[in-house]
Amino acid sequence: MRRILRAHSADRDRGAAMVVVIGISALVLALLATAISIVVSGQRYARQDVSWNGALAAAYAGVEEYQSRIAADWSYVYKGNPQAPFSSTSELTPDASNPALGFDDSWATVPGSNGSAEFRYEVDSSAYDGYGTLRLRSTGRVGQEVRTVVADLRQDGFLKYLYFTDFEVQDPWQSGESASCGTYFWSRPSTGCAAIHFGGGDQVEGRVHSNDVIFTCQATFHDEVSTAWTGRDSSTGMRFKRIPGCTSGERTTFQRPDPQGGGPFYRNRLEMPQTNIDIRADALEWGCVFTGPTRITMQADGFMRVRSPLSRVTRPGAVVSNPSGCGTVGTGTDQLGSTNGARIPVPENGAIYVQNANRAVGDPNYHASKPSYCTNSSNSNGVGYPAVGEVVPSAIGSVAAYGCTNGDIFVEGVVDGQVTLAAENYVYVVGDIKYEDSERDILGLIGNSMVWVHNPAFSCQTSYSPDRCSINSPNRRIDAAIMSLRSFSVQNVTKVGDTDGILTVNGSIVQRYRGVVRQYSGYIKNYQYDDRLLFRSPPHFLSPMNSNYGVSTWVETDAIDVDESW
Repeated sequence: MRRILRAHSADRDRGAAMVVVIGISALVLALLATAISIVVSGQRYARQDVSWNGALAAAYAGVEEYQSRIAADWSYVYKGNPQAPFSSTSELTPDASNPALGFDDSWATVPGSNGSAEFRYEVDSSAYDGYGTLRLRSTGRVGQEVRTVVADLRQDGFLKYLYFTDFEVQDPWQSGESASCGTYFWSRPSTGCAAIHFGGGDQVEGRVHSNDVIFTCQATFHDEVSTAWTGRDSSTGMRFKRIPGCTSGERTTFQRPDPQGGGPFYRNRLEMPQTNIDIRADALEWGCVFTGPTRITMQADGFMRVRSPLSRVTRPGAVVSNPSGCGTVGTGTDQLGSTNGARIPVPENGAIYVQNANRAVGDPNYHASKPSYCTNSSNSNGVGYPAVGEVVPSAIGSVAAYGCTNGDIFVEGVVDGQVTLAAENYVYVVGDIKYEDSERDILGLIGNSMVWVHNPAFSCQTSYSPDRCSINSPNRRIDAAIMSLRSFSVQNVTKVGDTDGILTVNGSIVQRYRGVVRQYSGYIKNYQYDDRLLFRSPPHFLSPMNSNYGVSTWVETDAIDVDESW
Protein backbone atom coordinates (compact mmCIF):
# COMPACT_ATOMS: atom_id res chain seq x y z
CA MET A 1 0.00 0.00 0.00
CA ARG A 2 2.82 2.38 0.89
CA ARG A 3 4.47 1.65 -2.45
CA ILE A 4 1.21 2.39 -4.28
CA LEU A 5 0.71 5.70 -2.44
CA ARG A 6 4.31 6.78 -3.17
CA ALA A 7 3.91 6.06 -6.89
CA HIS A 8 0.64 7.96 -7.04
CA SER A 9 2.24 10.98 -5.33
CA ALA A 10 5.13 10.94 -7.78
CA ASP A 11 2.76 10.84 -10.75
CA ARG A 12 0.87 13.82 -9.34
CA ASP A 13 4.11 15.84 -8.93
CA ARG A 14 5.16 15.02 -12.48
CA GLY A 15 1.82 16.25 -13.80
CA ALA A 16 2.11 19.51 -11.91
CA ALA A 17 5.64 20.03 -13.24
CA MET A 18 4.43 19.41 -16.76
CA VAL A 19 1.83 22.15 -16.38
CA VAL A 20 4.49 24.57 -15.14
CA VAL A 21 6.80 23.65 -18.00
CA ILE A 22 4.05 24.13 -20.56
CA GLY A 23 3.09 27.49 -19.03
CA ILE A 24 6.65 28.76 -19.03
CA SER A 25 7.14 27.57 -22.61
CA ALA A 26 4.00 29.39 -23.70
CA LEU A 27 5.18 32.56 -21.98
CA VAL A 28 8.60 32.31 -23.60
CA LEU A 29 6.99 31.78 -26.98
CA ALA A 30 4.75 34.80 -26.42
CA LEU A 31 7.71 36.94 -25.40
CA LEU A 32 9.68 35.70 -28.38
CA ALA A 33 6.80 36.47 -30.71
CA THR A 34 6.47 39.93 -29.19
CA ALA A 35 10.19 40.52 -29.55
CA ILE A 36 10.12 39.41 -33.16
CA SER A 37 7.13 41.68 -33.79
CA ILE A 38 8.93 44.63 -32.19
CA VAL A 39 12.10 44.00 -34.18
CA VAL A 40 10.18 43.68 -37.45
CA SER A 41 8.14 46.78 -36.68
CA GLY A 42 11.25 48.70 -35.65
CA GLN A 43 12.96 47.75 -38.87
CA ARG A 44 9.93 48.94 -40.80
CA TYR A 45 9.89 52.27 -38.95
CA ALA A 46 13.65 52.57 -39.24
CA ARG A 47 13.37 52.07 -42.99
CA GLN A 48 10.65 54.72 -43.12
CA ASP A 49 12.76 57.10 -41.04
CA VAL A 50 15.76 56.58 -43.31
CA SER A 51 13.58 57.13 -46.38
CA TRP A 52 11.99 60.22 -44.81
CA ASN A 53 15.35 61.84 -44.12
CA GLY A 54 16.74 60.63 -47.41
CA ALA A 55 13.91 62.27 -49.36
CA LEU A 56 14.79 65.65 -47.83
CA ALA A 57 18.47 65.12 -48.61
CA ALA A 58 17.51 64.27 -52.20
CA ALA A 59 15.53 67.53 -52.46
CA TYR A 60 18.60 69.45 -51.23
CA ALA A 61 20.71 67.55 -53.76
CA GLY A 62 18.39 68.87 -56.46
CA VAL A 63 19.06 72.45 -55.36
CA GLU A 64 22.81 71.84 -55.42
CA GLU A 65 22.66 70.20 -58.84
CA TYR A 66 20.78 73.17 -60.26
CA GLN A 67 23.33 75.56 -58.69
CA SER A 68 26.13 73.70 -60.46
CA ARG A 69 24.33 74.06 -63.80
CA ILE A 70 23.89 77.84 -63.58
CA ALA A 71 27.45 78.23 -62.28
CA ALA A 72 28.70 76.50 -65.45
CA ASP A 73 26.33 78.39 -67.77
CA TRP A 74 24.66 81.61 -66.57
CA SER A 75 22.06 81.39 -69.36
CA TYR A 76 20.70 78.20 -67.80
CA VAL A 77 18.50 80.43 -65.61
CA TYR A 78 16.24 80.62 -68.67
CA LYS A 79 15.90 76.83 -68.97
CA GLY A 80 13.00 74.95 -67.43
CA ASN A 81 9.69 73.23 -68.00
CA PRO A 82 7.20 75.92 -69.06
CA GLN A 83 4.33 73.51 -68.30
CA ALA A 84 5.20 73.22 -64.62
CA PRO A 85 2.67 75.13 -62.45
CA PHE A 86 5.47 76.63 -60.35
CA SER A 87 7.08 78.01 -63.53
CA SER A 88 3.90 79.43 -65.04
CA THR A 89 4.95 83.10 -64.61
CA SER A 90 8.31 82.54 -66.31
CA GLU A 91 9.29 82.42 -69.97
CA LEU A 92 11.47 79.32 -70.05
CA THR A 93 13.09 77.25 -72.77
CA PRO A 94 12.63 73.47 -72.36
CA ASP A 95 15.67 71.27 -71.85
CA ALA A 96 14.71 67.65 -72.45
CA SER A 97 18.29 66.57 -71.72
CA ASN A 98 17.82 67.34 -68.02
CA PRO A 99 15.56 64.70 -66.41
CA ALA A 100 15.27 66.80 -63.24
CA LEU A 101 13.02 69.19 -65.15
CA GLY A 102 10.31 66.53 -65.06
CA PHE A 103 9.73 65.72 -68.70
CA ASP A 104 7.49 62.64 -69.01
CA ASP A 105 7.47 62.32 -65.22
CA SER A 106 11.17 61.50 -65.25
CA TRP A 107 13.46 61.98 -62.27
CA ALA A 108 17.19 62.55 -61.91
CA THR A 109 19.13 60.12 -59.72
CA VAL A 110 21.16 61.37 -56.78
CA PRO A 111 24.78 60.35 -57.51
CA GLY A 112 26.06 57.63 -55.20
CA SER A 113 22.59 56.45 -54.15
CA ASN A 114 22.51 53.40 -56.45
CA GLY A 115 19.23 54.64 -57.85
CA SER A 116 17.43 54.68 -54.51
CA ALA A 117 17.20 58.48 -54.24
CA GLU A 118 15.81 60.81 -56.90
CA PHE A 119 14.96 64.49 -57.38
CA ARG A 120 13.29 66.83 -59.80
CA TYR A 121 12.74 70.59 -59.73
CA GLU A 122 10.77 73.52 -61.15
CA VAL A 123 12.15 76.99 -61.85
CA ASP A 124 10.51 80.38 -61.26
CA SER A 125 12.67 83.01 -62.98
CA SER A 126 10.04 85.76 -63.04
CA ALA A 127 12.07 87.94 -60.63
CA TYR A 128 15.47 87.22 -62.19
CA ASP A 129 15.70 90.04 -64.72
CA GLY A 130 14.36 92.55 -62.23
CA TYR A 131 16.07 91.57 -58.99
CA GLY A 132 18.56 88.82 -59.85
CA THR A 133 16.63 86.27 -57.77
CA LEU A 134 15.66 82.74 -58.81
CA ARG A 135 13.18 80.53 -56.99
CA LEU A 136 13.49 76.78 -57.20
CA ARG A 137 11.03 74.11 -56.01
CA SER A 138 12.94 70.86 -55.58
CA THR A 139 11.33 67.51 -54.70
CA GLY A 140 13.22 64.46 -53.42
CA ARG A 141 11.97 60.86 -53.39
CA VAL A 142 13.26 57.76 -51.61
CA GLY A 143 10.98 54.74 -51.72
CA GLN A 144 7.47 55.94 -50.94
CA GLU A 145 8.65 59.05 -49.10
CA VAL A 146 8.48 62.41 -50.89
CA ARG A 147 9.60 65.82 -49.55
CA THR A 148 9.76 69.26 -51.18
CA VAL A 149 11.77 72.43 -50.50
CA VAL A 150 11.54 75.92 -52.01
CA ALA A 151 14.83 77.86 -52.24
CA ASP A 152 15.65 81.42 -53.30
CA LEU A 153 18.97 81.67 -55.17
CA ARG A 154 21.08 84.80 -55.64
CA GLN A 155 24.60 85.40 -56.83
CA ASP A 156 27.20 86.05 -54.18
CA GLY A 157 27.48 89.56 -55.53
CA PHE A 158 28.71 93.05 -54.85
CA LEU A 159 25.64 94.16 -52.95
CA LYS A 160 26.31 92.06 -49.87
CA TYR A 161 28.98 94.67 -49.08
CA LEU A 162 28.64 98.23 -47.91
CA TYR A 163 31.95 98.98 -49.60
CA PHE A 164 33.55 97.01 -52.44
CA THR A 165 36.73 97.98 -54.30
CA ASP A 166 38.72 96.21 -56.97
CA PHE A 167 41.94 98.25 -56.67
CA GLU A 168 43.02 100.18 -53.56
CA VAL A 169 44.55 103.06 -55.52
CA GLN A 170 43.17 106.15 -57.18
CA ASP A 171 42.33 105.64 -60.83
CA PRO A 172 45.50 106.46 -62.82
CA TRP A 173 43.13 107.97 -65.37
CA GLN A 174 42.29 110.54 -62.68
CA SER A 175 45.51 110.84 -60.67
CA GLY A 176 47.89 111.09 -63.62
CA GLU A 177 50.08 108.30 -62.20
CA SER A 178 51.55 105.60 -64.38
CA ALA A 179 49.06 103.16 -65.86
CA SER A 180 51.08 100.41 -64.15
CA CYS A 181 49.69 101.68 -60.83
CA GLY A 182 46.22 100.53 -61.84
CA THR A 183 46.62 96.96 -60.70
CA TYR A 184 46.90 94.94 -57.49
CA PHE A 185 49.44 95.71 -54.79
CA TRP A 186 51.53 92.62 -55.48
CA SER A 187 51.87 93.63 -59.15
CA ARG A 188 52.28 97.40 -58.73
CA PRO A 189 55.63 99.21 -58.86
CA SER A 190 57.16 99.51 -55.39
CA THR A 191 57.24 103.32 -55.63
CA GLY A 192 55.22 106.03 -57.34
CA CYS A 193 51.75 104.62 -56.65
CA ALA A 194 49.82 106.03 -53.72
CA ALA A 195 47.37 103.60 -52.14
CA ILE A 196 44.25 105.19 -50.65
CA HIS A 197 43.62 104.14 -47.07
CA PHE A 198 41.02 103.99 -44.35
CA GLY A 199 41.94 106.24 -41.45
CA GLY A 200 41.23 109.43 -39.57
CA GLY A 201 38.89 107.65 -37.20
CA ASP A 202 36.73 106.12 -39.95
CA GLN A 203 33.79 104.11 -38.59
CA VAL A 204 32.70 101.55 -41.19
CA GLU A 205 29.24 100.14 -40.39
CA GLY A 206 28.94 97.27 -42.85
CA ARG A 207 30.75 94.49 -44.70
CA VAL A 208 33.84 95.50 -46.67
CA HIS A 209 35.59 93.56 -49.41
CA SER A 210 38.57 94.43 -51.54
CA ASN A 211 40.19 92.36 -54.26
CA ASP A 212 43.38 94.22 -53.32
CA VAL A 213 45.43 94.78 -50.15
CA ILE A 214 43.65 97.06 -47.68
CA PHE A 215 45.68 99.91 -46.19
CA THR A 216 44.45 101.41 -42.95
CA CYS A 217 45.37 103.33 -39.81
CA GLN A 218 43.16 104.10 -36.83
CA ALA A 219 39.90 102.94 -38.38
CA THR A 220 37.15 100.77 -36.87
CA PHE A 221 35.39 98.12 -38.94
CA HIS A 222 32.16 97.02 -37.29
CA ASP A 223 31.38 94.10 -39.61
CA GLU A 224 33.26 91.51 -41.63
CA VAL A 225 36.23 92.69 -43.70
CA SER A 226 37.62 90.48 -46.44
CA THR A 227 40.32 90.60 -49.08
CA ALA A 228 41.49 88.48 -51.99
CA TRP A 229 45.10 88.96 -50.88
CA THR A 230 46.49 85.54 -50.02
CA GLY A 231 49.48 86.89 -48.10
CA ARG A 232 49.88 88.40 -44.64
CA ASP A 233 51.76 91.46 -43.45
CA SER A 234 55.05 90.55 -41.78
CA SER A 235 54.58 92.95 -38.86
CA THR A 236 50.96 92.17 -37.97
CA GLY A 237 50.52 88.65 -39.31
CA MET A 238 47.17 89.80 -40.74
CA ARG A 239 45.77 90.38 -44.23
CA PHE A 240 46.08 94.18 -44.26
CA LYS A 241 48.86 96.78 -44.20
CA ARG A 242 49.29 99.78 -41.96
CA ILE A 243 50.04 102.95 -43.88
CA PRO A 244 53.54 104.38 -43.57
CA GLY A 245 53.79 106.66 -40.55
CA CYS A 246 51.01 104.90 -38.66
CA THR A 247 52.25 104.49 -35.08
CA SER A 248 51.71 101.55 -32.76
CA GLY A 249 49.25 103.65 -30.77
CA GLU A 250 47.10 104.26 -33.83
CA ARG A 251 45.29 100.97 -34.04
CA THR A 252 42.85 99.56 -36.55
CA THR A 253 40.01 97.67 -34.88
CA PHE A 254 38.19 94.74 -36.47
CA GLN A 255 35.01 94.02 -34.51
CA ARG A 256 34.45 90.75 -36.42
CA PRO A 257 37.96 89.43 -37.09
CA ASP A 258 38.96 86.26 -38.86
CA PRO A 259 39.14 83.66 -36.04
CA GLN A 260 42.03 81.95 -37.85
CA GLY A 261 44.32 84.93 -37.54
CA GLY A 262 42.49 88.15 -36.82
CA GLY A 263 42.00 91.02 -39.21
CA PRO A 264 40.36 90.53 -42.61
CA PHE A 265 39.11 87.18 -43.87
CA TYR A 266 40.28 85.71 -47.16
CA ARG A 267 37.57 85.64 -49.82
CA ASN A 268 37.81 84.99 -53.56
CA ARG A 269 38.11 87.87 -55.98
CA LEU A 270 34.86 89.18 -57.47
CA GLU A 271 35.36 90.21 -61.09
CA MET A 272 33.79 93.52 -62.09
CA PRO A 273 32.10 93.85 -65.48
CA GLN A 274 33.94 95.94 -68.03
CA THR A 275 30.89 97.90 -69.18
CA ASN A 276 27.27 98.59 -68.25
CA ILE A 277 26.01 98.23 -71.82
CA ASP A 278 23.81 95.25 -70.84
CA ILE A 279 21.53 97.67 -69.01
CA ARG A 280 20.79 99.43 -72.31
CA ALA A 281 19.23 96.20 -73.63
CA ASP A 282 17.14 95.94 -70.46
CA ALA A 283 16.05 99.58 -70.79
CA LEU A 284 14.84 98.96 -74.34
CA GLU A 285 12.42 96.38 -72.95
CA TRP A 286 11.64 97.59 -69.43
CA GLY A 287 12.32 101.33 -69.53
CA CYS A 288 13.74 104.13 -71.67
CA VAL A 289 16.96 105.06 -73.46
CA PHE A 290 17.83 108.77 -73.50
CA THR A 291 20.60 110.43 -75.51
CA GLY A 292 23.12 113.05 -74.42
CA PRO A 293 23.15 114.99 -71.13
CA THR A 294 19.98 114.12 -69.21
CA ARG A 295 18.70 115.61 -65.99
CA ILE A 296 16.41 113.40 -63.90
CA THR A 297 14.55 114.74 -60.89
CA MET A 298 12.81 111.99 -58.94
CA GLN A 299 9.42 112.89 -57.43
CA ALA A 300 7.64 111.44 -54.40
CA ASP A 301 4.50 110.46 -56.33
CA GLY A 302 5.96 107.75 -58.56
CA PHE A 303 6.96 110.13 -61.36
CA MET A 304 10.15 111.86 -62.46
CA ARG A 305 11.04 114.96 -64.45
CA VAL A 306 13.36 114.15 -67.35
CA ARG A 307 15.11 116.83 -69.39
CA SER A 308 16.99 115.35 -72.36
CA PRO A 309 17.16 117.79 -75.32
CA LEU A 310 19.21 115.52 -77.64
CA SER A 311 16.88 112.50 -77.38
CA ARG A 312 14.97 111.76 -80.57
CA VAL A 313 14.01 108.09 -80.17
CA THR A 314 13.66 106.66 -76.67
CA ARG A 315 13.36 102.98 -77.60
CA PRO A 316 15.43 102.67 -80.78
CA GLY A 317 14.70 99.45 -82.62
CA ALA A 318 11.56 98.66 -80.62
CA VAL A 319 8.11 98.24 -82.17
CA VAL A 320 7.01 101.44 -80.42
CA SER A 321 10.04 103.68 -80.75
CA ASN A 322 8.74 106.57 -78.63
CA PRO A 323 6.35 105.17 -76.01
CA SER A 324 4.37 107.70 -73.99
CA GLY A 325 5.96 106.37 -70.79
CA CYS A 326 9.31 107.77 -71.92
CA GLY A 327 8.09 111.32 -72.63
CA THR A 328 7.41 113.26 -75.80
CA VAL A 329 10.34 114.29 -77.96
CA GLY A 330 10.55 118.02 -78.67
CA THR A 331 10.98 121.39 -77.02
CA GLY A 332 7.34 122.22 -76.34
CA THR A 333 5.79 122.44 -72.89
CA ASP A 334 6.25 119.25 -70.87
CA GLN A 335 8.43 117.70 -73.57
CA LEU A 336 11.90 116.21 -73.13
CA GLY A 337 13.71 119.20 -74.60
CA SER A 338 11.82 121.86 -72.64
CA THR A 339 13.25 123.78 -69.70
CA ASN A 340 11.27 121.72 -67.18
CA GLY A 341 11.49 118.48 -69.10
CA ALA A 342 8.80 115.80 -69.35
CA ARG A 343 6.95 114.33 -66.41
CA ILE A 344 6.92 110.56 -66.84
CA PRO A 345 6.26 107.58 -64.54
CA VAL A 346 9.15 105.71 -62.95
CA PRO A 347 9.25 102.44 -64.94
CA GLU A 348 8.18 99.67 -62.57
CA ASN A 349 11.14 97.36 -61.93
CA GLY A 350 12.69 99.03 -64.94
CA ALA A 351 15.87 100.68 -66.14
CA ILE A 352 16.87 104.03 -67.63
CA TYR A 353 19.99 104.18 -69.82
CA VAL A 354 21.58 107.43 -71.01
CA GLN A 355 23.84 107.01 -74.04
CA ASN A 356 26.38 109.31 -75.67
CA ALA A 357 25.00 111.58 -78.38
CA ASN A 358 27.78 111.09 -80.90
CA ARG A 359 25.82 108.33 -82.66
CA ALA A 360 26.79 106.91 -86.04
CA VAL A 361 25.14 108.06 -89.26
CA GLY A 362 21.89 106.16 -89.66
CA ASP A 363 21.28 105.80 -85.94
CA PRO A 364 17.85 107.25 -85.03
CA ASN A 365 19.55 109.51 -82.48
CA TYR A 366 22.24 110.72 -84.90
CA HIS A 367 22.95 114.48 -84.93
CA ALA A 368 24.79 115.86 -87.93
CA SER A 369 26.17 118.79 -85.93
CA LYS A 370 26.48 119.85 -82.33
CA PRO A 371 23.76 122.07 -80.85
CA SER A 372 24.56 125.78 -80.85
CA TYR A 373 24.86 125.91 -77.06
CA CYS A 374 27.90 123.62 -77.26
CA THR A 375 29.95 126.35 -78.86
CA ASN A 376 28.69 129.53 -77.22
CA SER A 377 30.49 131.41 -74.46
CA SER A 378 28.62 129.68 -71.62
CA ASN A 379 29.80 126.25 -72.81
CA SER A 380 26.47 124.82 -71.58
CA ASN A 381 25.57 121.16 -71.86
CA GLY A 382 21.89 121.93 -72.42
CA VAL A 383 20.59 120.84 -69.00
CA GLY A 384 22.08 123.56 -66.79
CA TYR A 385 25.77 122.66 -66.33
CA PRO A 386 28.15 124.23 -65.66
CA ALA A 387 26.30 126.72 -63.46
CA VAL A 388 26.95 130.43 -63.96
CA GLY A 389 30.38 131.26 -62.53
CA GLU A 390 31.28 127.64 -61.88
CA VAL A 391 34.87 126.59 -62.38
CA VAL A 392 34.66 123.56 -64.65
CA PRO A 393 36.65 120.60 -63.29
CA SER A 394 39.52 119.29 -65.36
CA ALA A 395 38.93 116.46 -67.79
CA ILE A 396 39.38 112.92 -66.50
CA GLY A 397 41.47 111.12 -69.04
CA SER A 398 40.04 112.32 -72.34
CA VAL A 399 36.52 112.90 -71.02
CA ALA A 400 35.57 116.48 -70.15
CA ALA A 401 33.18 117.39 -67.36
CA TYR A 402 29.73 118.49 -68.59
CA GLY A 403 30.46 117.57 -72.20
CA CYS A 404 27.50 118.64 -74.31
CA THR A 405 27.27 115.27 -76.12
CA ASN A 406 28.19 113.04 -73.19
CA GLY A 407 25.83 110.36 -71.97
CA ASP A 408 25.69 111.92 -68.50
CA ILE A 409 22.96 111.68 -65.85
CA PHE A 410 22.31 114.53 -63.39
CA VAL A 411 20.05 113.13 -60.69
CA GLU A 412 18.41 114.16 -57.42
CA GLY A 413 15.02 113.98 -55.69
CA VAL A 414 12.71 111.63 -53.79
CA VAL A 415 12.46 108.11 -55.19
CA ASP A 416 9.04 106.44 -55.32
CA GLY A 417 9.55 103.17 -57.16
CA GLN A 418 12.12 100.55 -58.09
CA VAL A 419 14.50 101.49 -60.90
CA THR A 420 18.15 101.55 -61.99
CA LEU A 421 19.67 104.57 -63.74
CA ALA A 422 22.78 103.90 -65.82
CA ALA A 423 24.96 106.28 -67.83
CA GLU A 424 27.33 105.49 -70.68
CA ASN A 425 29.58 108.19 -69.25
CA TYR A 426 29.23 110.00 -65.87
CA VAL A 427 26.55 109.96 -63.18
CA TYR A 428 26.36 113.24 -61.20
CA VAL A 429 24.46 113.28 -57.92
CA VAL A 430 23.46 116.96 -57.87
CA GLY A 431 21.28 116.95 -54.75
CA ASP A 432 19.91 114.68 -52.07
CA ILE A 433 18.42 111.37 -53.17
CA LYS A 434 16.00 109.91 -50.63
CA TYR A 435 13.48 107.09 -50.58
CA GLU A 436 9.85 108.02 -50.14
CA ASP A 437 9.28 104.59 -48.53
CA SER A 438 12.45 102.98 -47.16
CA GLU A 439 10.86 99.50 -47.17
CA ARG A 440 9.49 99.58 -50.72
CA ASP A 441 11.61 101.90 -52.85
CA ILE A 442 15.02 100.97 -54.22
CA LEU A 443 17.42 102.73 -56.62
CA GLY A 444 20.51 101.68 -58.53
CA LEU A 445 23.03 104.18 -59.94
CA ILE A 446 25.60 102.78 -62.38
CA GLY A 447 28.21 104.86 -64.20
CA ASN A 448 30.19 103.36 -67.04
CA SER A 449 32.77 105.93 -65.95
CA MET A 450 32.80 108.05 -62.77
CA VAL A 451 29.96 108.51 -60.33
CA TRP A 452 30.39 112.05 -58.99
CA VAL A 453 29.01 113.76 -55.93
CA HIS A 454 28.44 117.23 -57.36
CA ASN A 455 30.61 119.70 -55.43
CA PRO A 456 30.98 122.80 -57.61
CA ALA A 457 33.72 125.37 -57.14
CA PHE A 458 33.23 129.12 -57.72
CA SER A 459 35.33 132.32 -57.69
CA CYS A 460 38.64 130.55 -57.92
CA GLN A 461 41.81 132.43 -56.94
CA THR A 462 44.65 130.92 -58.89
CA SER A 463 47.43 132.61 -56.86
CA TYR A 464 47.30 129.77 -54.34
CA SER A 465 48.52 126.24 -54.71
CA PRO A 466 46.37 124.25 -54.68
CA ASP A 467 43.73 126.60 -55.97
CA ARG A 468 41.68 128.14 -53.15
CA CYS A 469 38.10 128.54 -54.18
CA SER A 470 34.91 129.71 -52.58
CA ILE A 471 33.43 126.25 -52.23
CA ASN A 472 30.82 124.96 -49.84
CA SER A 473 30.02 121.29 -49.27
CA PRO A 474 26.52 121.08 -47.79
CA ASN A 475 25.46 117.86 -46.15
CA ARG A 476 24.43 115.32 -48.78
CA ARG A 477 22.39 112.10 -48.51
CA ILE A 478 22.22 109.37 -51.15
CA ASP A 479 19.83 106.42 -50.78
CA ALA A 480 21.02 104.04 -53.49
CA ALA A 481 23.16 101.09 -54.51
CA ILE A 482 26.01 102.81 -56.36
CA MET A 483 28.33 101.21 -58.90
CA SER A 484 31.10 103.00 -60.76
CA LEU A 485 33.15 101.15 -63.33
CA ARG A 486 35.84 103.75 -62.59
CA SER A 487 35.42 105.47 -59.17
CA PHE A 488 32.86 106.96 -56.80
CA SER A 489 34.29 110.37 -55.95
CA VAL A 490 33.58 113.96 -54.93
CA GLN A 491 34.33 116.82 -57.30
CA ASN A 492 36.98 119.44 -56.50
CA VAL A 493 38.52 117.77 -53.45
CA THR A 494 41.91 119.34 -54.32
CA LYS A 495 40.52 122.84 -53.76
CA VAL A 496 40.32 124.37 -50.29
CA GLY A 497 36.72 124.94 -49.27
CA ASP A 498 34.92 126.87 -46.60
CA THR A 499 33.29 123.88 -44.89
CA ASP A 500 33.22 120.10 -45.01
CA GLY A 501 29.77 118.59 -45.10
CA ILE A 502 28.73 115.06 -44.18
CA LEU A 503 28.14 112.61 -46.99
CA THR A 504 25.60 109.95 -45.97
CA VAL A 505 25.25 106.95 -48.25
CA ASN A 506 22.45 104.56 -47.33
CA GLY A 507 23.02 101.54 -49.52
CA SER A 508 26.18 100.13 -51.07
CA ILE A 509 29.23 101.46 -52.93
CA VAL A 510 30.93 99.39 -55.65
CA GLN A 511 33.90 100.80 -57.56
CA ARG A 512 36.87 99.64 -59.58
CA TYR A 513 39.29 102.17 -58.05
CA ARG A 514 39.16 103.98 -54.72
CA GLY A 515 37.67 107.45 -55.18
CA VAL A 516 38.61 110.46 -53.07
CA VAL A 517 35.80 111.88 -50.94
CA ARG A 518 37.75 114.36 -48.83
CA GLN A 519 41.16 115.93 -49.26
CA TYR A 520 41.45 119.74 -49.00
CA SER A 521 37.69 119.93 -49.34
CA GLY A 522 34.88 117.42 -49.70
CA TYR A 523 32.90 115.37 -47.23
CA ILE A 524 33.20 113.49 -43.98
CA LYS A 525 31.97 109.95 -44.67
CA ASN A 526 28.87 108.47 -43.05
CA TYR A 527 28.23 105.20 -44.89
CA GLN A 528 25.35 102.97 -43.82
CA TYR A 529 24.42 99.60 -45.29
CA ASP A 530 20.89 98.99 -46.54
CA ASP A 531 20.19 95.52 -45.12
CA ARG A 532 17.60 94.82 -47.83
CA LEU A 533 20.45 94.44 -50.32
CA LEU A 534 21.31 91.07 -48.79
CA PHE A 535 18.09 89.68 -50.26
CA ARG A 536 17.19 91.91 -53.19
CA SER A 537 18.90 94.26 -55.60
CA PRO A 538 17.78 97.22 -57.67
CA PRO A 539 16.28 95.99 -60.94
CA HIS A 540 18.80 95.04 -63.63
CA PHE A 541 21.80 95.74 -61.37
CA LEU A 542 25.09 94.26 -62.61
CA SER A 543 26.52 91.09 -61.06
CA PRO A 544 30.11 89.80 -60.80
CA MET A 545 31.42 88.00 -63.83
CA ASN A 546 32.67 85.02 -61.81
CA SER A 547 30.22 84.56 -58.96
CA ASN A 548 28.31 81.42 -58.01
CA TYR A 549 24.69 81.36 -56.93
CA GLY A 550 24.05 80.83 -53.23
CA VAL A 551 20.87 80.04 -51.33
CA SER A 552 19.59 83.16 -49.59
CA THR A 553 16.51 81.50 -48.05
CA TRP A 554 14.82 78.13 -48.18
CA VAL A 555 11.89 76.41 -46.53
CA GLU A 556 10.28 72.98 -46.63
CA THR A 557 6.79 73.01 -48.03
CA ASP A 558 4.02 70.47 -48.66
CA ALA A 559 5.33 67.66 -50.81
CA ILE A 560 4.02 67.70 -54.36
CA ASP A 561 2.14 64.66 -55.63
CA VAL A 562 4.67 62.39 -57.33
CA ASP A 563 2.02 61.58 -59.92
CA GLU A 564 1.29 65.26 -60.56
CA SER A 565 1.41 66.03 -64.26
CA TRP A 566 3.80 68.87 -64.97
